[in-house]
Amino acid sequence: MQSHPGNPPSNKLPTGLSEAQVVNAVEESGYPLQIVVSEMLRSRFFVQQEWNYIDEDTKQLRAIDILAEQRLYNIKEKPQPRIRPTLNLLVECKQSDLPFVFFLSPEKVISREFPAIAGLFDDAIKIITDNDPSSWRISIIDTLGLTREPFILKDVEYSMTFSKCVRKGPSVELSGTEAFQGLVLPLVKSLRYFQKHEAPPKTAFYHDCHLVLAVAVLDAPMIAVRVKPNANETIHMPWIRVVRHESIESEDWTERSRRYAIDVVHKDFFETWINTHVAAYSKRFSEAALRHQTEIATGQGFVSNMWANRDKVEENLRPRLKKENIGRMGLVARNIAAKAGKLISGPDEN
Repeated sequence: MQSHPGNPPSNKLPTGLSEAQVVNAVEESGYPLQIVVSEMLRSRFFVQQEWNYIDEDTKQLRAIDILAEQRLYNIKEKPQPRIRPTLNLLVECKQSDLPFVFFLSPEKVISREFPAIAGLFDDAIKIITDNDPSSWRISIIDTLGLTREPFILKDVEYSMTFSKCVRKGPSVELSGTEAFQGLVLPLVKSLRYFQKHEAPPKTAFYHDCHLVLAVAVLDAPMIAVRVKPNANETIHMPWIRVVRHESIESEDWTERSRRYAIDVVHKDFFETWINTHVAAYSKRFSEAALRHQTEIATGQGFVSNMWANRDKVEENLRPRLKKENIGRMGLVARNIAAKAGKLISGPDEN
């Protein structure tokens, strides 16, 4: 082991501890991988290693390996946009000689919480129309037409269950607990804390609209299992999206069930994931967000003839005007009056 020219003689390894043991401990810790991943990101992102968050259960301070941020708008633009789209990555790194095993879902498990949005009053837009008294509360990602992109539907396989191989004597077995506690739990908790941390003040007019992706980078074998009736198929796969379902107590029935998604990526595929898949998706997000700044900032929008245009919301979406609010009130009043009239007149007689 080398010594710095100014190193005092007392700064040395104690008797019984070898340099090889220290090097082995360092290589197994995950810290070298964290540094390697950070360097991959620095050309395009501002990188904060050991980003701290408060554990929502224990209230203790914990850290995620990396928080990376990239602006998706022209910072020199005047006047500045009301919505400033930004890409954030929450990254946890793990090294292992033993593989992680993912059981593939037979279908794409789409989640309205993925990708996550932060920095706004709401992660959804309430839409009204001109020929129906109904209103629609649709997630921003869905409103902008981003749930049908290849990054969501085509490029990646989904898994609801994954485990890590651990040694048990001369054999190995699967441990879902180790995989969950080491990867899923810190990423989900740090994601929720990030959303709370970036919540805007009630008086905010301008917003940093964060597109947030939680990603686990593995320096370990990644094996996908496709369950089949006769024989399971095993595949080396460098990118898998893990979905975790949670039930939450809430007065709002639409908020009682959530699905968080985490991308698990092999370290040697990470740059491809960033430069090809994430870059294309975040570009679409930025372009769509900048087209609909007012709707996103206010959480309100208008789509003419919503029932006919429900599959083309983004291209027909525009800010809600005062006259349209008044028009909807009239539709609601007429709808109530019509229902009341039926109740008063009773059923038609033949």
